[in-house]
Amino acid sequence: MRGLSLMPWMVQFGLRSGLKLLVLLVAVAVLSFVLIERSPIDPVGAYIGADMMLIGPEQRQLIAERWGLDQPATTRFLLWLWQLAQGNLGTSSIFNQPVAQVIASRFAASFNLMFLAWVLSGLFGLGLGILAGAKPGSWLDRSIRLYSYTLASSPTFWVGLLLLILFSVELGWAPFVVKATLIPWESIWVLGFRF
Repeated sequence: MRGLSLMPWMVQFGLRSGLKLLVLLVAVAVLSFVLIERSPIDPVGAYIGADMMLIGPEQRQLIAERWGLDQPATTRFLLWLWQLAQGNLGTSSIFNQPVAQVIASRFAASFNLMFLAWVLSGLFGLGLGILAGAKPGSWLDRSIRLYSYTLASSPTFWVGLLLLILFSVELGWAPFVVKATLIPWESIWVLGFRF
């Protein structure tokens, strides 16, 4: 009986959370679009890069028309939003492929890396937690707690960059860029030879 009385509250909470998420997504989309629109960087010039002198004004105009830059900003935003609502993420200007295909082609490697990081961090955290719990209040417990608080309060991308600099650039233990195979164990075996 108690479970039934919680149901309207849970539905209400879910609807409120969903509405907040929708408002947040719309705000981020609008803010991102406005920031890109107000950017002093010419998107066609950035795309062409060093070959700017080899491209004529007609070709620049064709690129701008292909990207829809000849239309008003509100029209471009609404067209983008409509395409996004239909599941069309657009075309990558770097790879000249649909964005969904670019993401799908790199998903397996990203998933393997995430899974391996999740397992290793779980085992490492469990080990440190057991050590800290075995000697509460000791210097070991305080050191592990300081390490945990420091790591938890540091931005993930910053810690990742520091680890990349340490293990790849300074020590040379790990490759700077590597494409993982579909079998994570093979990647571990290959990485083991680097040590």
